[in-house]
Amino acid sequence: MRPGKVKESILKRSVLRQLHTKSQTGSPRYGEDAGLFPAGGVCPEEEDDLASRFIAVSVNPVEGWTLAARRAVYGAVNSLAAAGAVPVGIAPVILMPGETEEPQLKGLMRELDTLCSQEDICCLAGHTAVSPFVSDLVISVTALGKKDGVPSGFPVPDQWKSVRPGMDIVAAGTVGREGAAMLACEQAEKLLSRYPAFFVEEAEQLFDDGSMKEAAELLRENGAAAIHDVREGGVFAGLWELSAAGGTGLDIELKRIPIRQHTIEVCEFFRLNPYMLRSGGTLLAVCEKGERAVAALLQAGIRAAVIGRTTDNNDKIIRYDDEIRYLEPPKEDELLQYYKCINGGDYA
Repeated sequence: MRPGKVKESILKRSVLRQLHTKSQTGSPRYGEDAGLFPAGGVCPEEEDDLASRFIAVSVNPVEGWTLAARRAVYGAVNSLAAAGAVPVGIAPVILMPGETEEPQLKGLMRELDTLCSQEDICCLAGHTAVSPFVSDLVISVTALGKKDGVPSGFPVPDQWKSVRPGMDIVAAGTVGREGAAMLACEQAEKLLSRYPAFFVEEAEQLFDDGSMKEAAELLRENGAAAIHDVREGGVFAGLWELSAAGGTGLDIELKRIPIRQHTIEVCEFFRLNPYMLRSGGTLLAVCEKGERAVAALLQAGIRAAVIGRTTDNNDKIIRYDDEIRYLEPPKEDELLQYYKCINGGDYA
């Protein structure tokens, strides 16, 4: 199989269909950012008090040392926030190659701790090991959150069932910035051959504010029916997953998708598609009145735009001026393509 996320068909056929012990809410499902289970199932003696409270769980992988702490914490926070949960804590499994030095681990943990404090979450548990089976840092982050106010009884309301044709699609946060920041940090010397130092430094900081908790709250307060956290595969992959989860088609205006000029320049330099590049710090939302949600986000200093609408067919259209193309199933993330290229076809 190709590197990166497995294809939707493989995920459904060889992963999800093999699971017969899913939660009462039906988790996990394709396009779902976090699974839910009733808190009363954990504390049955308090079931009456917890009837409307659910626990949310998400899992996010991080590979490589570049911006590892930010990607771990922001990925955890954003996936829970997209599911409508309040993040509580994370439990990271950290696997390091044999050549790792202790100061690297200490620096990683200090940054993780700082970011957890910033996001008002804690490190609940974890596992740290040097593994002969990895050639670079690998972190698997299990994130826990809580979701209150869910009507008691089953089935639990599914946000994607509220999605229907003719609704606005909102993008909150600029796309591709996670991957662009990683490239700027790793390849600063190459970028300095074309761009001034201040520009490269700003590109390195694109993911410094990757938390989208506030954005998710504002989207829900302003009528978002469903929210999806965008990460690997970029916004094109996120749009495909949103369409599949909501059961609608899409009609998207490419020029409306929020993107920083730094991201565009970094991607042009390395000949990458910014819309297929890792896009942590971006949320997609389906709203009845998208402009109202966008206005609230912009007032809070969060870049956002209505980028299209859901449709009553299976077409996933991307418009650029007078040109029309059709969105394809998620492919290998552009960052993985770049690593393969610079390593002669090998990701190591």
